[in-house]
Amino acid sequence: MAVPHFSVSIVSRGDGRSAVLSAAYRHCAKMEYEREARSVDYTRKTGLLHEAFSVPPDAPQWLRSLIADCSVAGASEAFWNKVEAFEKRSDAQLAKDITIALPLELSAEQNIALVRDFVERHILARGMVADWVYHDAPGNPHVHLMMTLRPLTEDGFGAKKVAVIGQNGEVLRNTAGKIVYELWAGGMDDFTALRNAWFEIQNQHLALGGIDLRVDGRSYAERGIDLVPTTHIGVGAKAIQRKSAIEGHEMSLERIDLLEARRKENANRILKRPEIVLDIVSSEKSVFDERGIAKILHRYVDDADTFQQLMVRILQSPEALRIEREGIDLATGAKVRSRYTTRELIRVEAKMAKQSLWLSQRTSHGVRQKVLDSVLARHSQLSQEQRVAIEHVVDEARIAAVVGRAGAGKTTMMKAAREAWELGVIVFGAALAGKAAEGSRRKQASSAARFRRGSCAGNRAGTCSTKARCLLSTRGMVASKQMALVVEAATLAGAKLVLVGDPEQLQPIEAGAAFRAIVDRIGYAELETIYRQREKWMRAASLDLARGRVAQALGFIASMAECADQSSRHRRSPI
Repeated sequence: MAVPHFSVSIVSRGDGRSAVLSAAYRHCAKMEYEREARSVDYTRKTGLLHEAFSVPPDAPQWLRSLIADCSVAGASEAFWNKVEAFEKRSDAQLAKDITIALPLELSAEQNIALVRDFVERHILARGMVADWVYHDAPGNPHVHLMMTLRPLTEDGFGAKKVAVIGQNGEVLRNTAGKIVYELWAGGMDDFTALRNAWFEIQNQHLALGGIDLRVDGRSYAERGIDLVPTTHIGVGAKAIQRKSAIEGHEMSLERIDLLEARRKENANRILKRPEIVLDIVSSEKSVFDERGIAKILHRYVDDADTFQQLMVRILQSPEALRIEREGIDLATGAKVRSRYTTRELIRVEAKMAKQSLWLSQRTSHGVRQKVLDSVLARHSQLSQEQRVAIEHVVDEARIAAVVGRAGAGKTTMMKAAREAWELGVIVFGAALAGKAAEGSRRKQASSAARFRRGSCAGNRAGTCSTKARCLLSTRGMVASKQMALVVEAATLAGAKLVLVGDPEQLQPIEAGAAFRAIVDRIGYAELETIYRQREKWMRAASLDLARGRVAQALGFIASMAECADQSSRHRRSPI
C-alpha cells in the first residue's frame, strides 16, 4: 500500500515559484512563460501516465473560449498564464498545489477513476478549476493537483476573501461590527475536511475493487498506537540518495537521517512490545492473517532474523486469537491461511453487544400517541413503511435502529421523528464525518467522534442526558471501537440511541462492522422502497445492487438499454 500521503502547498512568487513553471513540470511539457517572456521545456521528463484540465460546470464563457481546441497541456498553459497576468504582487499566491499518493493495489484505470470521482465531488463542485496529472513512478504512483485560489467571474477572477454568511442568511459581523471574512479557497479546517474526504473516497474505490483494505489518515496518537510518526522525504531527497549510492559516497541529509532515526525508534518499541503490530493491523481489519501482520512489520524491521523472531512472538502473543486454522477451500482447492483477531476487539464488541441488548430492554423514552398522531398528520406524504419506521424509533426502548437502502427516504422519515421528539426533549445528531454532520441540517449535529468526546467532557455540543435522543447516521461506516464508545456514552447518560444506516453500503474505515452487529441483536425497522429513482426498473436495480445481486441488477439495466435502443431505431425508420 502506498503511504496515505495527502499534502498541500501554495504556489507563491514569494517562494520563488510560478504556476506556469509548476504546470510545465507536472505535464512534462514545453510551455511559454509569458510574464518573463521565456519558455520552459520538461518534455524529457518521464512518468506522466494521465493528465486532465477540468473546469466547473458553471465555468464562464471566457474560460471555455480560452481552452477551446487546446490540448490538456495547452489549456493548462493558457489558464495559468492568465492567472499570472492577473496577480500583480511580487509575493502573490497563485495556486493551491496538492500531492496525493495513490494505492498500489488499484490498477492505473481504477486510480484514474478514483481521482476523477474526487475531483468532481470536492473540487469542481466548489467552483474551482482542477489541473491534475498522474505520475506513475515505480512503487510511488501519485497525483499532482493544482487548484485556483480565486472564484471565477464573468470578467475574470474574484476576491480571494469572501464574507462569511451566518445561519440567518445575513453577513456575519464580529463584536466590533466589522464583517468577518474567510478564504474562498478554504483554510486549515477545509484542508482537514478535504483530506478526510479523499481517504473516504479512496476506501470506497478499494471496496469497489474487491480489495480488503482500508486507509486511515489519522495519526498514531489519534489511533492509540505507541509509535512515533515517520517523515515524508520526497522525490528530491530520494534522488540525491540514489545519486550518492551510484557515485559510491554517502550523502547525509537531515530528512533522511530523521526518517531512519524514527524507523529505528519504532523498531525498538516493537521489539519491547510486539503487540503494537496487532494494534495497527486490528485498526484496519477485524480479522487478518499472517500476511497482514507481515506487511505491517516489514515497514519497520529490515533484518530477516529479527523479522522472523518478531513474527513468532506476535503470533504467540496472548492478545492474538486464532479463530480459524489453516486449511483447504473445498470448492476451489486453494490454500486458506489461518485467520486471527485480537482479544481486545472481542472484548470491545462483546461489551457493545451486551450494552445494546440492555438498552433494548429498558423502556423510558416513548413519545405520547397524541403527539405522534399530530406529527404524522402534518406529514401526509410519508409512505406506510416510513410511518411504521417512525413508530418503531419513537417507542419506549432506549435503543432503536432503522435500516434503509440508499434513496429509501431515511432522511425524510427522521425529520418527522425529530419533530415528535423535539416537542419535549433535546435531539443530537451525529455522523461519521464532520461534513456529513453538516449536511444533516439538524439543529445539533456533529461527527461521531466529536459527539463521543463531548459526552465525556460534558460540553453543550455533545452532552447527552436522560431527556436526550441521540441520532447516529452511520451508513454502516462506524467501526466497532468508535460505536462502542458512542453506545457507552448513551448508556451512562441515560439517553436514547437511534441508529440509522445500511450495513450493505460503505464499510468502516477501522475494523469491525458494528452497525450490522447491533441491528442483528436488537432488531430494526426496514425501508425498502427506493424513492430517489423514479422508474420502477431503476428502483429494482438499485435494490439488487444494495443486496449484492449484481448480475440481476445488470440484467435489468441491459434489458432497458436494449429496449431504449430498439425504440430509438424505430423512431428513425421511415414510414
